[in-house]
Amino acid sequence: MTRLLATLCLTTALALPLAARADEAADKLAEAKTLVQKTVIKNLENGFTVALEKTVAPMKDEKADAVRKEVRAEFENQRGIMVEGLAKEYADKFSLAELKHINEIYDDKTYQKFQTMNADPSSTVTTISQNAVTKLINMLTIAAAGENGGPAGMPTPK
Repeated sequence: MTRLLATLCLTTALALPLAARADEAADKLAEAKTLVQKTVIKNLENGFTVALEKTVAPMKDEKADAVRKEVRAEFENQRGIMVEGLAKEYADKFSLAELKHINEIYDDKTYQKFQTMNADPSSTVTTISQNAVTKLINMLTIAAAGENGGPAGMPTPK
């Protein structure tokens, strides 16, 4: 009887850390999924919705509705793939405490105000950023054209 009791105690003692690790892994994954939803997916959703509506704006209503339905279905499919994949990656790279801390940052009202201002397409911040990026892209295009012997897309003289 003593041997059975000792075996049960040892088995229980060895199983507890495994169960705790499994619980922590599940908690990390849940916390990481929350983070992905707040960040990547939220931003993707906003950008995607704007792009989709710009795409379907010139279409007839029936065609626009069909495109919205088809593309939205694929978006939802891709969202699930992204949430699972990114959450697993974050859960592997960060501790539970770190994931909770990052989520707390995203929940902070001041940070949310900051992000809202940066995401607003009509804000001065966005205009400044877009102007700077456009200028840099134009410079790169000109530099590439010069390297190729002329404006981009133009054949080089022989």
